[in-house]
Parts: sequence; structure tokens; C-alpha cells
Amino acid sequence: MEEQGFIEIRVDNFAQTLTPKDVDINEVKTVISDIETFLYPTRDEKKLRPQISYDIESGSAKHKFFLPISAVILFNGLTSEINKRKSLDFLDYKRQEIIDRLQQKALKEGFKIEFNSSLSKEPLLIIDSQTSYNMISPQFYNSEFYLYGEIYQEGGKNPNIHISTSKFGNLTISATKEQILNGDKKTYKPYGIKVAGKKNLSDGKFSDLKLVEFISYLPVFDKSLLDKVIERASYNLSKIKNVDNWIESLKTDTV
Repeated sequence: MEEQGFIEIRVDNFAQTLTPKDVDINEVKTVISDIETFLYPTRDEKKLRPQISYDIESGSAKHKFFLPISAVILFNGLTSEINKRKSLDFLDYKRQEIIDRLQQKALKEGFKIEFNSSLSKEPLLIIDSQTSYNMISPQFYNSEFYLYGEIYQEGGKNPNIHISTSKFGNLTISATKEQILNGDKKTYKPYGIKVAGKKNLSDGKFSDLKLVEFISYLPVFDKSLLDKVIERASYNLSKIKNVDNWIESLKTDTV
């Protein structure tokens, strides 16, 4: 079993009179959610995260999280780097959002928030009413995405299609009459679609989606077909000098 440690968020008010009994359960819930997201910002990371236990102790209000030492090291590195750079520009949007929310709370409530851990003797980071870190990451990014699911409605006065996906639920995609009318009727059939639009960096939700093209597909694994596609693609891939850079340059997501 991996060595265990803890991280601590110590909160005190201006009068230094705050105790655990003064902390509302909604505040406890928010702190727990923020720490989980700060350490594991994506949905997949949350699914794979280790067990984290929680306690609140006196000495102001100390929110303590007990978890593997590797997570403590990650926490130390992120908070120490914020303190060193006096900037959030190296963080992803979700982490920036959490730090910004804490500094807004410190300013509004007159709180002093210290970040500590079992590996640190001094506070790794302090946020108070004087702290002023700017969020610089965009909340959305524009890209093209591949969506797969069943089209359950198409048409309307303002032409659009509705697709039901297993990961993101039901989505509405704007389209043209020509795109909808071209080819066979697609309602209640599994389809892939290529769309352009925005994706929220905080919650992963889509907006302003527009249809680029339909992609017919059969959601059944066909190994022989895959082998043929790989064989055909291998020749052209061999011409690419830096495959990693080429893959990185692709601006589409499959969801």
C-alpha cells in the first residue's frame, strides 16, 4: 500500500475567532469538491482517483484530506508554483477557477486561507484579501468534434438535428436544409457527425454546434476492416517525419 499523507486547507477570519462549528455544511461540501477537482480536474481522473478521507479540526477551521503521498506531492508542487510565480497562467481552467473562487471569498469574507501538507513545515500558499491572481485561460475553446449516437429528430423551422450520445446526452446541432435533405432519412439511425463549435473548459459542455458533415458508420468492431485501414494508412504515415507533432496538430475531439 502506498505511503499516506495529508493536505490541509486552514481557514481563519479577520478576528481569528473561526472554529469548525462556524463552518456551514455547504461550505464543507464546496471545499471537498474543490480539493477533489484541484487534484483530479477531469472526469476520467476522478473515476480513477484513490480513496480520500476527510476531517475538520480546530485551530481556526482546518480542512484535512488524507490520501496517498503521490497526491500530496502533486498538491505541494501546484501550490508552491502558484506562490513562486504569483500567477495562475500555467494552470488549466478548472484549477484557475478554484483559486479565483477562493480569493474572491477571502476578499468578501475577510478570510485568510492557508495551504499546508504533511510534507511542508511552512504554508505552501496563502490567500487573503490582498491576493490578486488573474484568470487568463479562456472558458471556451473553438474546435471541430466528432459525435456518435442516434439521431432522434431532424428538421424544424430553424433547421437542426438532435442526436443522443452516451457520454453527453442529447445535443442539438444547427444545420442547413440541404444537409438534412441530402441522402437517406437519418432519424432513428446510428450516425457519426462532424461538428464545429465551442467546448467549455470547466464542465466539458458544448455550445453553438454546427453540422459539418454526416459520417455513416456501423457501431460494430470489424477487425479485418481495421487491419485494412491500418495497412493503407501505414505508407502515408511513414512519410511523416514527426508523428507526435502531427497528431498534436489535429484540432478535433472524438466524443
